[in-house]
Amino acid sequence: MGKYKILVVDDEESLCEILKFNLELEGYEVDVAYSAEQALAMHPERYSLILLDVMMPELDGFEVCRRLKSDDATRSIPVMFLTSL
Repeated sequence: MGKYKILVVDDEESLCEILKFNLELEGYEVDVAYSAEQALAMHPERYSLILLDVMMPELDGFEVCRRLKSDDATRSIPVMFLTSL
């Protein structure tokens, strides 16, 4: 099996870059999306895990998760929420 691919979704660019750097150090392949809309357009079915911010403009993380879990292609992908709340 190849590297696990992780999608980090957060509107704070600095947080995305910190997470990307540290996850890549651990051997993961990491992509980032700076909005929910961008993440949904990145073919999320390609990822092994999605790290998802809760509070984002336009679509929030809960709505993104609902959409992912209602789609057969992405239903089984684990989602971990990131939040400062």
